[in-house]
Amino acid sequence: MRSMKSLMVAGAGVALAVSFGSPVWSAPLDAPLSTPPGITIQELGQASRYVGATPEQERQQAERDREVKAAAGPKPIPFFAGGGPRRGGDRGYTYANAGGMALYTNDKDTEKGKSFCYDDCAKAYPAVAVVKGAKASGDWSIISRTDGVKQWAYRGKPVYTFAKETAIGQARGAGAGAEGGWRNLKFDPAADISLPFGMGIAEAEVANGYVLVDSRRMTVYTFDGDVAKTKTACATSTCPDHWLPVAAAMLANPRGDFTLLDRADGVKQWAYKGKPLFTYGGDHMQGDANGVGVDKKYQAAMLVRHFMPTSVSFRQDISRGPIVTTADGMTLYRRDTSYHQPDGHGLPGSTPGNPSVGRAMGVKSCRDECLKTWRPFMAPESAVSQGFFDVVERPEGGKQWAYKGFALYTYPGDKKPGDKTGSDIYDILITDDVKKDVLATGVVNTTDSATMFWVYVEP
Repeated sequence: MRSMKSLMVAGAGVALAVSFGSPVWSAPLDAPLSTPPGITIQELGQASRYVGATPEQERQQAERDREVKAAAGPKPIPFFAGGGPRRGGDRGYTYANAGGMALYTNDKDTEKGKSFCYDDCAKAYPAVAVVKGAKASGDWSIISRTDGVKQWAYRGKPVYTFAKETAIGQARGAGAGAEGGWRNLKFDPAADISLPFGMGIAEAEVANGYVLVDSRRMTVYTFDGDVAKTKTACATSTCPDHWLPVAAAMLANPRGDFTLLDRADGVKQWAYKGKPLFTYGGDHMQGDANGVGVDKKYQAAMLVRHFMPTSVSFRQDISRGPIVTTADGMTLYRRDTSYHQPDGHGLPGSTPGNPSVGRAMGVKSCRDECLKTWRPFMAPESAVSQGFFDVVERPEGGKQWAYKGFALYTYPGDKKPGDKTGSDIYDILITDDVKKDVLATGVVNTTDSATMFWVYVEP
């Protein structure tokens, strides 16, 4: 009989001899940030739950999911990719505070800049306080409450959390409360945008935000030059390295911020906020944004961008697609645990990992001996959680960046930008004790997994 208290390395990363591009994305400065400091975006529903939960936790989660479903509002428009099973959970995204708790608005807050919720109401639905030094931006403004609290407001409506929620991913405050009128503040960049037929909005992971897409769900770009000097390069939609006008139907009419241009070549072209729209022949798959940086006159038609620390970049790997790196191009990694189900990690477009698993492991997944090999990707002391980036405290001191639930690390074996020698390193627990935990914390049950692995991080 064998018993090993330590973890055994079962595999090693293999260096990939591929070229590594420049940063994938330089977001237009006029694209508003989706969140101010201290406001995050979290998944709702079953996709946000911890897979290795106990039967009682599973029962409780199922009950919460039924409550969320009952309180859910209308589904997103078809092209808004926020409600799919891969990203955004089965109920989409919610705005949340720095601790990940869902945000709410109330229908009774009708006077802009003022909150109706005080006393017992404020105990049940605490106001979301503005973090020190944060400023209003985009849809987010700051109001002054009579109790002295500076409170965030979204599109003029004060935002709150729900005191009875106990875990990230819940939305139990919608429809609750004696006051009535409570609504979960969903993250929905397609809201209040009037789209013409054939135009949509989709998440562009490489762009770290949401962009306009055409009927094929290919990224759309705006043009800042003289449209009279552009021409249709060829008759197909796959012209390599050419810009193609986004054509409208002959009977199409302007709608909202979308107008029409009559081109000299006979094409009726869509324009957004006065800028002609194009697609790029070098984009081959949904989510591609390969036209970025090709010509400074063309910018992806980005509606909202997510926060990204200055020490982080998204870069294009020729064989693996976009990956998350340090600002100087060194690969960032997460440690995950296997659930005996295919996730395709290490492949382009693979499942990025369950955020609740990353949060459950936290920084406990790498300590002591592990820290002799892996280096935590540290955040400045002044950093606060924002967007998909969370700040977690290390037990030995200091703050560490986490992305979509998983703590981030670098690997000393990587010597230059583009190296991914730390990817697909597996740690397998060998023991005869079926109750033995991989992390010895009671978090990961070996009936679900006795294997942990390192993998590069995708957007």
